[in-house]
Amino acid sequence: MMTNKLKLLWRNSRPGIVLILLLCSFTYSSAQTANTIKGVVKDAQGGPLPGVTVQVKGTSRSTATDLNGSFKISANKGSVLEFRFIGFELKEVEVGDETNITVTLSENQRSLNEVVVVGYGTATKKELTSAITTVKAEQFNAGVVSTPADLLEGKVAGLNITNDGNPNGSATVTLRGPSTVRPAGSAAFYVIDGVPDADFKLVAPADIASISVLKDASAAAIYGTRATNGVILVTTKKAKPGQLRMTYDAYASMDKISNSFKVASADQLRAYVKANGQSFTPANDNGGNTDWQKAVERSSGFSQNHNLSFGGGTDKTVYGGSLNFLDNQGIVKTSDLKRVIGRLNVSQKTLNDKLKLDFSVSNSVTNSGLLVNDIPLSTANGQSPGLFKSIVQYLPTRTIYNADGTLYNDPTLKLGYNPVGLITNDTYQQKVNLLLANTKAELQLPFGLLYNLNLAYQSRTTNNNTYYDSASELAPGLGGKAIRSTYEDTKKLFENYLSYAHNWNNKHDFKALFGYSYDETTVGNGFQSVAQGFPSDATSYYNMGLGNQTGVNADLGNTSTSFNTLRLISFYSRLNYSYLGKYILQASIRRDGSNAFGTNNRWGYFPAVSAAWRVIDESFMKSQNLFDDLKFRVGYGQTGNALGFNPYTPQTLYSSTGSFYYNGAYTSAIGITQNPNPNLKWESTATLNGGIDFSLFKGRLGGSVDVYDKKTTNMIFDVPVSTINNFVSTTTSNVGSMSNKGVELALNGTPVKTKDFTWSSYGNIAFNKNKITSLGNNLSKIYVGDPEGPGQSGIKVSIIEAGYPLGEFYTLKYIGRTNGVSTFMGANGQPTTTPTSADQTYAGNAQPTYTFGWGNDFTYKKFSLNFFFRGQGGNKIMDASLASFNQPTQASAHGVPVLTLSEPGNDVNANLYSTRYLESGTFVRLSNATLSYKTKIPGNYIHGLRFYVTGTNLFIITKYKGVDPELNLSLNNQASGQFIGVDSNNFYPKTRSFLAGVQVDL
Repeated sequence: MMTNKLKLLWRNSRPGIVLILLLCSFTYSSAQTANTIKGVVKDAQGGPLPGVTVQVKGTSRSTATDLNGSFKISANKGSVLEFRFIGFELKEVEVGDETNITVTLSENQRSLNEVVVVGYGTATKKELTSAITTVKAEQFNAGVVSTPADLLEGKVAGLNITNDGNPNGSATVTLRGPSTVRPAGSAAFYVIDGVPDADFKLVAPADIASISVLKDASAAAIYGTRATNGVILVTTKKAKPGQLRMTYDAYASMDKISNSFKVASADQLRAYVKANGQSFTPANDNGGNTDWQKAVERSSGFSQNHNLSFGGGTDKTVYGGSLNFLDNQGIVKTSDLKRVIGRLNVSQKTLNDKLKLDFSVSNSVTNSGLLVNDIPLSTANGQSPGLFKSIVQYLPTRTIYNADGTLYNDPTLKLGYNPVGLITNDTYQQKVNLLLANTKAELQLPFGLLYNLNLAYQSRTTNNNTYYDSASELAPGLGGKAIRSTYEDTKKLFENYLSYAHNWNNKHDFKALFGYSYDETTVGNGFQSVAQGFPSDATSYYNMGLGNQTGVNADLGNTSTSFNTLRLISFYSRLNYSYLGKYILQASIRRDGSNAFGTNNRWGYFPAVSAAWRVIDESFMKSQNLFDDLKFRVGYGQTGNALGFNPYTPQTLYSSTGSFYYNGAYTSAIGITQNPNPNLKWESTATLNGGIDFSLFKGRLGGSVDVYDKKTTNMIFDVPVSTINNFVSTTTSNVGSMSNKGVELALNGTPVKTKDFTWSSYGNIAFNKNKITSLGNNLSKIYVGDPEGPGQSGIKVSIIEAGYPLGEFYTLKYIGRTNGVSTFMGANGQPTTTPTSADQTYAGNAQPTYTFGWGNDFTYKKFSLNFFFRGQGGNKIMDASLASFNQPTQASAHGVPVLTLSEPGNDVNANLYSTRYLESGTFVRLSNATLSYKTKIPGNYIHGLRFYVTGTNLFIITKYKGVDPELNLSLNNQASGQFIGVDSNNFYPKTRSFLAGVQVDL
């Protein structure tokens, strides 16, 4: 009986036992054929290469070479080892019987094979026919960076980026001179990992692999109506198959104010007032000796940044992600920025690798402590509540506090606001939640066709919370006032394009792309609530129910946006042809349709064509030894500018036009506030660009030269019209044109390169000449730029006129003093002490004629030092901050600059805007410098360490007497040439920062 059971068990178990034996046999066989391969990796000169990735092809098994270039890895006979290292060609070595090998890697030809991101695809640098500049992560500016645009300051010829010290500020980006006078239409267009118009603040600087700038229209025209101000393509870091990585990067920074406005102290002011026969009222001098700048500023600001990134995968599946935290404490009290950014991405291949799917999601949560300057406000008494204006205007002879500990307030509220009160009694908090979800598909079809699908959804939710407490000077007598609002902006994108590539006989290379996109953006979907009269300030804006509804329409309707939906439908195509790799032609066209323009001009065409001749590949260049690469480029294209428009721009708008008394109450009156214009269309810019790319002395020196002519037509103004045929006195129309002409030069070289020491240097310089070429029939001159100084409201300091550049100063000509009173040249050629606007004259250009950047990298063994200078010149600045407060006759009424102490006490004209306050804006700044130490660590846990210290804004060389000659033009509606070059006490102090950081490769 037992024998039968054993037989039955053997019969049922026999297949499993056989399988186990086979597996054991296979394992034994594998163990027999697996070898431990040792070796060393060297460069062409025989020097060891540490940090080279060694991977068994098709598996996740990998290692890295040590400081001596040595490695050890287990591999089967017949398998292939892959050797990868940045700057060198990939090399594959098949495993044979040998167990010790030596591998030599060759440096790749960077100038030829470097991959550059272009619109809707990539290309090698040798194939480019347009002006495109790519900046890689290792070339970015170091320092505390809250907006990624700061990474490019000075790095790209012709790209001018300015910013101030505000952690919540936005950089102003101008490419090849201004192309519009509209504040909302002067921004560059950003594309992040192929998603057009994605929010730049969704990406942490540490996650960016490279940034490409499409500078000329032949490259940017593929983006049509949004490309005039330049297209900036951001590529984030991605993991590679078989490469497991994790990196932690952190730094801490201390910030100090680099320069301050020179204000007279209380003792200096008292002495000056007494010497000039003036006197203080008791309210203006209560024994104070206050430095208002120090009272509202921190002695030092502290910032920290932490970034953890990871990634890995196989040939089929690749994943990656990052988590970033930035805490940027502003130098002004209560101003700060705290931001958390999380990113995840997965890439999957399927259908025998013919289908590649990419999924990514990014989320950013930003909490900002804002200042009164960050939010447009007006008050009942007409005084500007600007913090930086109040710092100078408020008398230093006043104390911060009263004897009972409450803040001292000006009883009349005519001479500014207590600056400490503006940051103590008034709270402005903002929270922005950004989400971007993106799905891409790439499908290989028969006949060499490739289909790409791009779906994206972006959401931006903004919560603004404002509270004026019961002691606030901005809401006096209201018992506290709270304003809360929430708005959501959404973006939906559907893009797909079909591409085809084919090569005939290694001579004719042809590529084609055809695409369609649908882009829908909805903004202003939200509401606002206002309450006042709170029993206590303890709950701030958190409990609106404790207050009373104001019932004031101006409060309830005080919104920065209106609900609208903008739709853009596009068709685009691009063709590339190359013969023998040396004669290259590219042509593209885009057709855009937008509901932001008149019914008669909803669609527009944007063509471009460019060509390149690779001279280096000609037979007559084979015998020379000077050039390694030489290419000529020429391109022409047209782009549009539809940025800053909403669908209501060309339509008749109705809004509140006042109120009337009806049935015992005041009721809002509704009327037409905007004329329709069915013929309105986008601004159009045509650019002709010619360039040369070159490399000499075996790659030791390279660069490019570009010359361009950029013409903008159909510029958009609000032009005056007759109310006989129109509802209101202005209509938004296409009337103006503008020209920008310039030259750009970029160079990079390696003067010294030895085994242990390398010195590389790079730089660029760009020259640009801007000019208004025409205006409309009713717009021969437009007077702009109103600094609104005391007693000078409505006085303009700039002019827009054909034949002059955008930002031309138009002001009084100062010729000295007459009996102590400032005197100016009158329109009749005679001196006058009672000037009028008729005496103003052309006084100089606010735009820089040249900008430049110059950097150097020194590497000695494990140490490296790099520093970067940038600057500009040829422009003038109107120091309206100095002019506005230089009032000797009012020295007892408000604070004055130190300059006033040397002024005659009877000069009633001292503060009038004139050429006296026009100064040179030329400067050279040591933008940043970094010293670092990097080492490899043997073992299985930490692969590498990098320690670094960085200083930013270390010094500046300039003749400008104001706070800083580099003005940020994103403030108070200044993001256009209408107010360019005017320093009007609205600046956030620039800082000098010192940071220490560490990078750990795990």
